[in-house]
Amino acid sequence: MRHTHLAKRLATTGLLAAGLAAPAAPALASAPDLAAAPGGEGSAYGLTVTGPVAVPPVPAVASRTGTVSKSLLRENRTGLVSASALDVKASAARASSTVARVAVPKAKLLASAVSAKCTAGRGSAHLAHAVLAGRRLDASPPPNTTVPVDVDGLGRTSLVLNKQQRTADGRLAVTAMELNLPGGKGSVRVASATCGRATAPAEAPAPTPVEHDLPVTG
Repeated sequence: MRHTHLAKRLATTGLLAAGLAAPAAPALASAPDLAAAPGGEGSAYGLTVTGPVAVPPVPAVASRTGTVSKSLLRENRTGLVSASALDVKASAARASSTVARVAVPKAKLLASAVSAKCTAGRGSAHLAHAVLAGRRLDASPPPNTTVPVDVDGLGRTSLVLNKQQRTADGRLAVTAMELNLPGGKGSVRVASATCGRATAPAEAPAPTPVEHDLPVTG
């Protein structure tokens, strides 16, 4: 009888040991890990100007793997726009761009800092102490907020804040500020970040025109 109880105890102990030694079930990947799966690509640039006097995207980065970054102390070669401390980062799942002390004198546009972020296909923009013709702009404007602008010597045009659109491969591109030059002669884009997986093109948020006044704070 004692041998029978001993055998049962040994068998139970063996089962417990086997259970403790069994490998644990694999954990599910977190959202950031899923976002960084193959197919994702991030890119960013600080500033670009298109038109008769062009500036290519500077500084610019792109990555399908780990984080890459670049910085530029100052950009003011055109006389149309000046900016300082341009910092950009990108990885497979996210991208960001920050530009300090932005000025477009002819449009009476100033900002102490402008930034754009894109993470796993979602974007946002932030403006710090941004002023247009003496009026304070919203620090966190809704996507594709459009504001009318008068540019000295050039005419009336528009400024798009937190511009969000899909690239040809379906990724999301976020540009904190885009000033269109009158007559379709080009544009000034400040702080842009693109991220997501290449998919079929999808619609970005519709523009939000602001014709009667500027979005202001306080």
